[in-house]
Amino acid sequence: MKIIKYILFFANIFLLTCGGIFILKEVNNAAMKLLLTFIILSLGLVNLCSYFYFRRRFINFSDDICNYTQNIMNGVSIQSLQNKETLTSKIIMELEKMNSIVKFKFDENKKEKREIQEMVSEITHQIKTPVSNIKMYCGMLSDEDIIQEQSVQFVDVIKKQLVKLEFLLDTLIKSSRLETDMINLEPADNRIIETLAVAVNDIIHKAGHKNIEISVDCRSSIRVYHDMKWTAEAIGNILDNAVKYTPENGKIHISVNTGEMYTEIKIRDTGKGIETAHINDIFKRFYREKSVSKIEGLGLGLYLARHIITLQKGYISVHSVQGKGSCFSVCLPNRF
Repeated sequence: MKIIKYILFFANIFLLTCGGIFILKEVNNAAMKLLLTFIILSLGLVNLCSYFYFRRRFINFSDDICNYTQNIMNGVSIQSLQNKETLTSKIIMELEKMNSIVKFKFDENKKEKREIQEMVSEITHQIKTPVSNIKMYCGMLSDEDIIQEQSVQFVDVIKKQLVKLEFLLDTLIKSSRLETDMINLEPADNRIIETLAVAVNDIIHKAGHKNIEISVDCRSSIRVYHDMKWTAEAIGNILDNAVKYTPENGKIHISVNTGEMYTEIKIRDTGKGIETAHINDIFKRFYREKSVSKIEGLGLGLYLARHIITLQKGYISVHSVQGKGSCFSVCLPNRF
């Protein structure tokens, strides 16, 4: 690049000189020759000064860009350039924006990688327990000295562990399909009472074991534009949590109210409630409070519920008082 610059510079001087000599030969007037000589020398001097001036400016410009870029890479904030309207400041500000975007993407990828590692660890732990139990009881069944009564008990335990394993795998598959957009929601103008019936039917057996009363207050005429199957899945997950954390002889009440823009489905329970500090954590993937770690679960139910409702341009909010219960509000737009 330096050689090219010097060639262009000296070519410019050469052409200017040749042009001057040619003009001087053609002009016979002495005064005119003197004037033209002065003009040619002046142009040559201006050309020479311009070269060194812009060369210095370019070197300074390059040095500034390199220094500021190095500062940006080292995480040093460029406060002195923020209010300057120069080419250098504009380029540096754009570089700083690009650096912020790259850093944000890097942090996001790092966070995602950490979440995937945690997810794999949690999945391994959740699946390992029933598999280990099945292996253990299968080993016991192979013992020739085992009596018939014990054999029946062991088979019953294995069946329960297989049901648990099936539930875990089914939940993980649903989560994976939702996150990778492999599921296409098919919203339609459906009666919300029918969706609630499907959701309640899935947990009525569990609620009956704890003698939990479930009541529904919903007009049969209320229609909402939603995907019936997946909305029932989301509401069913919230109801399943309510049954898990509501003590025996408790109550779960479902009510539906229509507004101008949204239809609200409220699910109230008389359960243990949620700590205020953890209200925002309950929708995270695999999140479970330490106080409920002994209760069977994967920590994906509420995460999936919010994901399904969000895909339908709706939202879920929650209000809870410890020792008194929780109220989940599922809001679906009246028009998708």
